[in-house]
Amino acid sequence: MTNPADPDLWHRLALGEALFKTGHFPSGDAFSYLADYKEVADHEWGSAIVIYALYHWVGPSAMVGMKLITLTITLAFIVWAGLWQRRPSALTAAFYALVLLALLPSFQSTVRCMTFTHIFFALWLYWFQCERHGRPIPTLFYPLTMIVWANLHGGFVIGLAWLLGVGLVQACYQEAWSKWIVRFGLCSMATLINPFGWHLWISTGRALVSTRRDFGEWAPVSWWPQFSAYPGYKLLLLGVIIALMVLIGKRGWKRVDRSGVLLIGAFLVLSLISARHTSLFAAVSGALLPGLFPHAPLPKAVSSPINRLGYMALRSLLIVVPLFAAIIVLPGDGFQLRYPHVACPVGAVHYLQRQNIRGNLLVPFNYGSYALWQLRGQMRVSMDGRYDLVYRPATFRRVEDFFAAKGDWPNLLTTPAPEAILVSRSDDVYLKLKDLPGWQETYRDDTDAVFLPQK
Repeated sequence: MTNPADPDLWHRLALGEALFKTGHFPSGDAFSYLADYKEVADHEWGSAIVIYALYHWVGPSAMVGMKLITLTITLAFIVWAGLWQRRPSALTAAFYALVLLALLPSFQSTVRCMTFTHIFFALWLYWFQCERHGRPIPTLFYPLTMIVWANLHGGFVIGLAWLLGVGLVQACYQEAWSKWIVRFGLCSMATLINPFGWHLWISTGRALVSTRRDFGEWAPVSWWPQFSAYPGYKLLLLGVIIALMVLIGKRGWKRVDRSGVLLIGAFLVLSLISARHTSLFAAVSGALLPGLFPHAPLPKAVSSPINRLGYMALRSLLIVVPLFAAIIVLPGDGFQLRYPHVACPVGAVHYLQRQNIRGNLLVPFNYGSYALWQLRGQMRVSMDGRYDLVYRPATFRRVEDFFAAKGDWPNLLTTPAPEAILVSRSDDVYLKLKDLPGWQETYRDDTDAVFLPQK
């Protein structure tokens, strides 16, 4: 199990600490000197409190333990939804091994705020299946959970989309749809129960429409030449497509559970648009797909000994392959938190702390959150992981262009002027800074460097 500290962990810790110590939200420029929005309706403030409390009282290992707990809870709801009262079999074990493998990318690093969305979404999938099996769920449960969800992560929008989607799909086939539209309306109003009121929707909407073309996890999954990326999702996707084709081919479209197939299909399309959504497809498939098929026969029900042997071998293979793939993905760090150099410039930040440098720190996007946390109260950063919440796209691009030495990059050294520059030595601007009058390199290690104004 590898435990790289998620880059977003650090600015969540900083906000959580501020809320614990002051009891109120800091202004948008408390951590960044290039912040465009001064009063921020942070849709992840609840997660910040939970994460900081665990980090403060338990330590960094809590970040690892929490990701395992949230993954376990998510998978449990999905399995309960999918199996219901069905008898577990080798085939279902193989299927859920693939579901687990497809979920892992969202839980690979330390705890992320999106893990709370996974838990609530999996819970709602379980409730959906309960009602399809004749066990009604009180409508009040939905807005009550939505109040909590909306204060933990902006992914509550996925929950609203799910309710609306279920209502529309069931309306198409004259099923009980009105209660889902009522739940959608109640949950929409429940999202307003937060410290920011309707401003939460403004910040969440801004985040939803922010361009993310520079972030790999928001791009479609690459199939070639990086076929080894997202192996669980790719295997699950192919398996689901084949299974649905077989099911529709054998029964015909009118005799299948069309609502279930359409809902799986909708999240399949969503997963093709963005790698970030592959885990949502895994959750929906794990909850709905097993119920579309009859129970798997027992080996003794296969009459021919040769066919029975082949059937048992196939079932064993379907278990071994995804589990073996999961074992390959998971080895590593135990409960130790790892600080990857691509997001945590540990040495350079320690140098700035030791030298007691204060003021504005010009820093790359990937480094911003870690520097923000470690240098809180001492320096404010130019850019951090709250790019869709605090900064306009033009500001993000301005910082990116500086470290890529593009366009009018020196402009960021004067308007406003930083007191220090932390740069990766692999950035294009590094060599230009070495020759730039007025700045001197005062620290360097294998990956990073710090420049201070010449005296």
